[in-house]
Amino acid sequence: MDVLSEILQTLHLKASVFLHACFRGEWAVDTSGQRRATFHLVASGGCWLHMPDSEEPIPLAGDDLIVFPHDARHTISNSQYPVADDFPRNQLPDDSTGGPGVTLICGYFDFDRDSWNPLIEALPAVMIIRNDGITSIPFSHSLRHLLIHEIEAAQMGSRLVIDKLSEVLFINTIRHHLKSDSDVGFLAALADKKIGKVLSRIHETPAHTWSVERLAQVAGMSRSAFSGRFTQLVGLSPMHYLSRWRMSRAHNLFQSGDQSVAQVAELSGYQSEAAFAKAFKKQFGYGPGAARKAARHTQLKAGS
Repeated sequence: MDVLSEILQTLHLKASVFLHACFRGEWAVDTSGQRRATFHLVASGGCWLHMPDSEEPIPLAGDDLIVFPHDARHTISNSQYPVADDFPRNQLPDDSTGGPGVTLICGYFDFDRDSWNPLIEALPAVMIIRNDGITSIPFSHSLRHLLIHEIEAAQMGSRLVIDKLSEVLFINTIRHHLKSDSDVGFLAALADKKIGKVLSRIHETPAHTWSVERLAQVAGMSRSAFSGRFTQLVGLSPMHYLSRWRMSRAHNLFQSGDQSVAQVAELSGYQSEAAFAKAFKKQFGYGPGAARKAARHTQLKAGS
């Protein structure tokens, strides 16, 4: 079971580019506050990233990719000094301004935020992939150059290609983060040989009658050692994680299929529809019937 692929599929990820421009002189770009994940790709030139929680500005160079999964406050500008509060932001560049330019590509990553997702929750406020020549993620450098080329070429069908390349860009960014030195968190749990095996089994058969003892056997660990290690890495107890993932998967089944509440309850490991409905409402604040009805309405609207 490729846990990462399954979790990414439940995100219903969609990406889009909304800005491709060359800035000169004094300028500032700030896309925070949109309640959306954003990214910035420096196609050429050099600039600076400013974040309220960072004491020092972060220098950026051509081919650097910056991703904000949680809509963290930030400003990208020409200056290494913080931008004044009253300085105009997000203004289209004036072509008459001379001097060296900085070309930026900016876009959004949209995904399902209604249900809990351990992957998104585990991502940091900002992820930066540098053009340092040592990035170990296959095709990372080539992918960014392909995106830049597709945007600048403006060929027929480019919009769809650009959006799809941007989606792959997000996945590659997560792969890059998986190879970081972090030893705690969900991504570290995926990389852990024993806990990763347990997560794979949970995601492969979430409806199975799992217990801490059975999961510990999968990991090849004692009950106490497994429970402690799982909780340390994931931030949730094994059974709490299982429960939350079952509910997230159930929510996704309502969105992407036409199963009845009883069918989804069974697929989620519940023998009682009433118990399933109670657990579902506790996590989402509304019942499975309402979720199924809303999903059907969305599907019918999309098909009309």
